[in-house]
Amino acid sequence: MPEVSVVIATYNQAHWLGQAIADVRGQTFRDWELVVVDDGSTDETRAIVARHEEDARVRYLFQTNQERSAARNRGIAASSGRLVAFLDADDRWLPEKLARQVTALAVSPEAALCYTAARFVDGSGAPLPVRKPPRVVAGRIFPRLVRANLMILASVVARRDLLEAAGGFDATLPVYGCEDWDLWLRLARRHPVVAVDEELTLYRQHAGNTTREQLLQSAFCVIDRLYADPEVARLAGISRTAVRARHLWYHAAGMAAEQRSAGARLALRALGESPWAVLSRPAAGALAALLLPQAAVRTLRRLPV
Repeated sequence: MPEVSVVIATYNQAHWLGQAIADVRGQTFRDWELVVVDDGSTDETRAIVARHEEDARVRYLFQTNQERSAARNRGIAASSGRLVAFLDADDRWLPEKLARQVTALAVSPEAALCYTAARFVDGSGAPLPVRKPPRVVAGRIFPRLVRANLMILASVVARRDLLEAAGGFDATLPVYGCEDWDLWLRLARRHPVVAVDEELTLYRQHAGNTTREQLLQSAFCVIDRLYADPEVARLAGISRTAVRARHLWYHAAGMAAEQRSAGARLALRALGESPWAVLSRPAAGALAALLLPQAAVRTLRRLPV
């Protein structure tokens, strides 16, 4: 039985997939298995995986398109490692990633998962001035995690038993984009989290990423489901409307970089949702993006937190 099961759920991302598989095979930590779940691709995905057939640790599973949560859950069910790592086909790992995280989880047996800082890169792999999160947090992070998703999916390694006890990814969510945040929230509500403060995960930004509108709709779905439990507001120390407003401000900042009028519309929605949220960090970032020249915004993003 391998120590770590790596799950790549992919749909028509053959262009990136070979590099993702190579990054898994290039890990300095060697005790892993990789399950590539093809969620109904019509491109060269099967052929790309077949190029690695000499490595018995790499397996391929095909299913009709059922969306990413169902594909990831199938990968979890088809694997056996005590720890489960996730990698999207368009993202990348640096060679020491798994080694650092396996060690961190061994030192903190009470933790449900470990994540790393992630550096955003463009389609060619060139670094962008975005790190997520700007500063890693660990321990009982549920209140912080309610405010915003701190973790890139590809940065997470989780304990299988706790992952399964939490029910895995919710395949019933009507909009996808924040299904990983939903799962991290369920885990972090009950268990501490550890982090490796190194940029060992590369998150690729490209035209095929989930759109901002889909991410926002998905976030609202997760927030509304979460706050259906009246205990959440007390545990998190923040209201449902304030969390919704923070997400509107966050996406207003991103939209402002592309089209200021669209960013301004989201900012107005945020003010209507919760006027006090204008004092939050996402609001400050959005107002800077809306009011300052783009060159100044790029400079601010490069400053240390």
